[in-house]
Order: sequence, then structure tokens, then C-alpha cells
Amino acid sequence: MKRFVWIILVLAVAAPLRGQITWTRCQQSAREHYPLIRQYRLVEQSTEYSVANAAKAWLPQVSFAAQGSYQSDVASFPEEMTAMYRQLGIDMKGLNRDQYRLSLEVSQTLWDGGLHRAQQEVAKADGEFSRQNLEVEMYALRERVNNLYFGILMLREQLTQNTLLQELLQSNLRTVDACIEHGAATASDRQAVQVELLAAAQQRVHIESANAAYRRMLSVMTGIPVGGTDTLETPDIRPVQPALAGGNRPELHLFEAQRQQFEAQKRALRASVMPRLGLFAQGFYGNPGLNLFKDMTENRWTWNYLAGIRFQWNFGSLYTQKGSLQKLSLAQRQVDSRREVFLFNQNLKTIRQREAIDKMNRIMADDAEIIALRTSIRRTSETRFTHGTLTVSDLLRDIHAESQARQARALHEIEWIKNICDLLDTINEPL
Repeated sequence: MKRFVWIILVLAVAAPLRGQITWTRCQQSAREHYPLIRQYRLVEQSTEYSVANAAKAWLPQVSFAAQGSYQSDVASFPEEMTAMYRQLGIDMKGLNRDQYRLSLEVSQTLWDGGLHRAQQEVAKADGEFSRQNLEVEMYALRERVNNLYFGILMLREQLTQNTLLQELLQSNLRTVDACIEHGAATASDRQAVQVELLAAAQQRVHIESANAAYRRMLSVMTGIPVGGTDTLETPDIRPVQPALAGGNRPELHLFEAQRQQFEAQKRALRASVMPRLGLFAQGFYGNPGLNLFKDMTENRWTWNYLAGIRFQWNFGSLYTQKGSLQKLSLAQRQVDSRREVFLFNQNLKTIRQREAIDKMNRIMADDAEIIALRTSIRRTSETRFTHGTLTVSDLLRDIHAESQARQARALHEIEWIKNICDLLDTINEPL
């Protein structure tokens, strides 16, 4: 029994929480639910593999080779010397023209001019650029979520005002009926009110249809079930302090990541023209071997080896190094130019958004007074209608004027909040 009671209490507490959906939660869920989020892990794994592969270049390099060849000529002794050896009982057969070798070589780099380290930096820079590129794409989701979320809030207010309008029309319909009984109104007056009621009902159907569509789209985008009974909370807006346009936007991090990518490529390019120093050891089984004199007499397969230190310097890449570095510098300047254009556009956007916020503040300052005046006019019109000094069409005009004033105030408030949220997204500041 106690367990049952606890379940009921938990459900009672959780039910209202489940129905509350916040703007912050939608933004976070949209980011987590979007299919592109899976690419973050792929980028991380790709970067890890690239860095690991570059680091493995310091491991000893092992190579195996098998070779068979036929030569047009081979080293040999003069005929006089071979004749002398034959008198001594030594047969100098000489080297075979067909030669074979099976070899295994192990080499170890001692110094590479910083090439392998530069290649690791390039791999990390490439991974960071890819990650920041994903951040930019993911950030674009915020505006789409904003449009859906605040669209639902506006439609909710329209439904509320539509309900109030229908209730007001129903009240006046009863008034018209009472006037008809006393001969102060006609059946056409009643029909005029009924037409407005039907029009308001049709308008509600359009609003409910749009509301359902917006909720379905928000559900798909965020992965949060947004049913018709779920309440979307109006964000609690704080004062927005002046900030640099796009000061923390992911696009700026992307531009910086791209500049660092080019810097890493420059370092790798400079390191690629440096000399190489390393150790090597080679062993082979073949015919002939390293002892050519003995091979000339015995003509046999032997085991051989050699080891040493190797210095290499390829001068060919020096020819194109300057041009390649200039090309990378040009690409960096192009990135700087795109960054300046982005900041310029962001600055214009923030100015426009702040002006929109200020405009809504000025408009909202008169909303309450307009509604009070419209309500007073409507009540006066109702009184005049009951006394027969006002037509029903004039009454309906004043009813609609009051309803539109109330609806305008509600929409102004939602639009004001949306403008602030859009500005926060533009400067990438939390709510």
C-alpha cells in the first residue's frame, strides 16, 4: 500500500514537470538530437589516428626486398692472371651474370628536422578545424529553434485572444437576444453577431492547425515530445549588456583554427626541406655476396650484412618552398579578410536587433493605455447598443478593435522577448 502511495506521489510531482518545456532545454536538446552531433566523435577518432600515425614515424622502419638480375658483364680478372692461377691449381670461375639477393633492412631516424612533429601538429590543426566547422553548423540550429519556439508562443497568445473574443461575442449575442425580446434589435443584428462568431471559430481552426504543425516540427528537431497540452515557458529575460558583435561566436574560432592550420602547414613545409640523419642495418642472403674475390672462386650463396649512419638531403623541394609558403600566407590573409567581413556583418546585425528591441519597448509602452481605452469604448458601445443608439455593426467594430489591441500587446511581448533571444544568439551570450 505504501509503495502504491509513493508511486502516486511521484507521478503527481513528475506530471507537471514533464509538461513544462523551456527555451534552454529545447536549444540543448536540439543540439544533442541533431544527426550532425555524431560527427564530433568521428572527427576526434580521425585526429587521434592521424596523430598516432605521425608519431609512429619514429619507430624503426623495417623493409624486405627480393631481387634477381642478369648483367651484360661482370667484374673479372685479366686472362693472364687467371692463367697464372690455373697453373697454381686455382680455378677462377668469376662472377655469374645472373645474380640474386634476399635482403632485410632496419633503419632508425635520429633527426628529421622536425618533420614528424610538424606532421603531428598539422593533424591536430586539421582536427580542430573540422571540429570548429561542425560547431558553426550546429550553431545555426539555434535560429531555427528560436523561430519554432517563439512561433508556438505567438500562436498560443492568438488562441488565448481568440477564446476571449468568442466569449465576448457570446456575451453580446445574449445581449442581442434580450434586445430582440424587447423589440430593441432585429434578427439581422443577431445574424451579424453569429457571423462574427463563425469567423472567429474558423480563425481558431487555422491557428490550431499552425500550432500543431509547429509543435510537430519542434518535436522532430529537439527529440522532445511537444504535445498540445505541454506548456512552453516564456523565457525570463535579463537586461542585455552591450557586447562585441560576435565576440564569442564559433565562426571566429573557426577562422582562428584555419589560420593555425595554415601555420602548421608552413612549419611542416619548412621541415620537409631539412636534411635527415639516421642509422641503418642491412642483412642479405645472395649470390654474389660482399666478398667478391671468394665468390669468384667458389660461386656460392652467402650471408652478409652491413650497418652504418646515413645522411640525406633532398634539394629538389627547395625549388618550390618559397612559392608554397607565399601561397599559404595568401590563404591566411583571405581568412583574415573573411573574418573582418563576418565581424562587419555581425555588427550591422546587432545594431538592427538592438533597434528592434528599442522599437518594441516604445511600442509596448502604449499598449496598456490603448487596451484600456479600447475596453472603455467597447463598454460604452455595449451600453449604447442596449439603449438603441448604436448599430450592431458599430458594436462589432469596437469589439474587434479591443480584441486586436489585446492580441497586439501579447504579440509585442513575445516579439520583444524573441528579439532579445536573437540578439543573445548573435553575440553568443547565455540567457
